[in-house]
Amino acid sequence: MRIANATITRNYVKNLETNYSLKYKSEQKLSSYRQFMQASECPAQAASAMRVRKAIANLNNYQENLKTADTIYASAESSIMAISEIIQTTYEKCIEAANGTNNDSHTHAPDQLEMIATGVEEYADEITRLMNLTVADRRIFGGVNNDEKAFAIQKNAAGATVTYNGVPVDTYSDPNMFPQGFSSYCDIGLGMTLGADGRIDEQSALKITFNGVEATGCGKQPTTAFIDLEEIQDGVEYSFEMAIGNDGDKIQKYNITFKGGKDAAESRANINAELAKIDDLKGKVTLYEHGTIVNGFNGKQVKITDTSDVAANGGNALSVENQGKAYSNNIIQSILDAAQIIRTGDGAEIARYADHIYSLQTKVSLTLADIGNSTKFIEFNQERITNNLETLTGRQNDLESTDFPSETTTWKMLGSIYSATLQMSGSVIPQSIFQFIS
Repeated sequence: MRIANATITRNYVKNLETNYSLKYKSEQKLSSYRQFMQASECPAQAASAMRVRKAIANLNNYQENLKTADTIYASAESSIMAISEIIQTTYEKCIEAANGTNNDSHTHAPDQLEMIATGVEEYADEITRLMNLTVADRRIFGGVNNDEKAFAIQKNAAGATVTYNGVPVDTYSDPNMFPQGFSSYCDIGLGMTLGADGRIDEQSALKITFNGVEATGCGKQPTTAFIDLEEIQDGVEYSFEMAIGNDGDKIQKYNITFKGGKDAAESRANINAELAKIDDLKGKVTLYEHGTIVNGFNGKQVKITDTSDVAANGGNALSVENQGKAYSNNIIQSILDAAQIIRTGDGAEIARYADHIYSLQTKVSLTLADIGNSTKFIEFNQERITNNLETLTGRQNDLESTDFPSETTTWKMLGSIYSATLQMSGSVIPQSIFQFIS
């Protein structure tokens, strides 16, 4: 069978171009580190690769959110720890003022009290600045308010009032009742969803701004009572009635009997021991150093009445006082109120304010614990996302990246085939007339 030269030439050139194309594609895979350059080359594999890419992009976003959140929580923790130190310092200043006014030989002059009060007010200003902290363009203690400073001190002739998002902090006892007091959240890959109320489900996202009055307190404490520990005699048995509840409500009454100690500290310990024996009072009513009973019953008053017969037998009666002024639950407002009391020089009332301010450390400690737990949660999620990224990156390499050992072998083989094809050209392509002219 006769085969025309044109057919031989055409088939040879076609095969040469095919071999060169295969060699070029192999070189392209090696140089680009990709199995395919267009999705149309491998549709099924490309679709899987796109899903993996999308998952990796989402994880990168979650990782950036966690880095931002980590910075926010670190700044919040630093601020709250600084506030804790300020509370301790304020307490010490109040004790200094109270002791000076109680001890005639070390009575503070009015100008000295004014200096102490001014210093205490500076502590309130410092806490206000800490609570107005801005991190990553967010007012982290402003709730969802990011336009104006969350906390402000408004001074007038009657004293100073602390506001949160424009509302006095003593207005509500529930932090969520303050305007814009809700927290904002970021997505960290937990399946962020909305609740029935239209707000983000707290279990599906990470909080990145906080309700400032939830951290510093709001509303006022119910009125409480005071026992003069200095008047209690050693070894003498005392008793008093404690009534808990507000007018018009059902009032619970408890009878407490205790023995006086050799000093005020021992008498206080004896009273607290008796209070702890009553289940209804345990952990809710505590007598502090200067005789102030700290009320742990939200919205209820605590009143005490001396029921002992010590005075009838010639001894010192139990000196009690039911305080009519409700203390603010807010740290900043309480410090400002303490400064006003220091100016009056009333040592007993200053000491009670000192105890009240010291008791607010509990709120700060709970906030620090909450931040610490959230920080651990951030670390856990950072590790989780890092592990997921490693897994998905490996899957992406399987779907898109070139297998170098295998492809290198293929490239060498295609190169040899192409070289052999070139060498065959002398015997396949017909000689031209110009080769005979020479």
